[in-house]
Amino acid sequence: MSDVPGGPGLPPPPGVSGGPSGGLPAKTLGQILSQAFDIYRANAAKLLTIVAVVVVPLSLISAILTGVIFEPEVVRSGQVVVSVDELGRSFLGYLFVGAIGGLIAVLIAAVLQAATARAAALAVIGDPVDVQTSYRYGFRRLGSVILISLLVGVIVAVGFLLLIVPGIIFLVFLSVAIPALIVENRRGTDALGRSWNLVQGEFWHAFAVVFVAAILVGIVSGIIGSIGGNEWVIRWIFTAIAQILTAPYAALVSILLYVDLRARKEALNAGTLRQELASGEPT
Repeated sequence: MSDVPGGPGLPPPPGVSGGPSGGLPAKTLGQILSQAFDIYRANAAKLLTIVAVVVVPLSLISAILTGVIFEPEVVRSGQVVVSVDELGRSFLGYLFVGAIGGLIAVLIAAVLQAATARAAALAVIGDPVDVQTSYRYGFRRLGSVILISLLVGVIVAVGFLLLIVPGIIFLVFLSVAIPALIVENRRGTDALGRSWNLVQGEFWHAFAVVFVAAILVGIVSGIIGSIGGNEWVIRWIFTAIAQILTAPYAALVSILLYVDLRARKEALNAGTLRQELASGEPT
């Protein structure tokens, strides 16, 4: 599977034209990561607002449930600290917390993926990012994003059960399914098939982008999240900050990879991408 740069690829920075055929120029791994950072920096206020609007209230609810309402009782006996669960909380309580926390996580991920992916796609082609419209777009695609995320999650999980390597392969091949939904309005298995076909022949390029970006995001999230310590309020604040700061960058990398793969195979240009985004605008 080739990973040799060449032919049309990702959009150039503002003021830079595409390739001679009108397509968008290809980008290497380093160029994709650096362009994602440049676009992030240029649109930071709006991208961070899009993420914060959802992350702050929903993560606060989750933190209150796990850190206050259903926090285990702790008693001290001499120098020994013992956690005591009341009968009503020992099973049903934690089951409830787990269900609510899982639901909140799914909703956060779905809305953020849709809203930030659309905003990132607009930023990539140099169009203004609109917070309100991005969220209207995100909520309109909520069900489809959840379905695709669940399908990808199940497939990747099965792959990891098959000695890990198949899981990594599935993860890379399905890495641009959400952008295919957001830009081309492809639903369900159609989005998965689109992602698979785009990555096919460019696996190692996609692999490098996905995993280097994941490492960068993981390092930043880990450093910021670790500041919180054991106090639930402080832990919530820094966990939310970590997600707010890293989610836009992850979305930008995903969109840039998607655009790169399409442009390499289909001579995609900014006009086509802009037209596709406009056709999916919420009414």
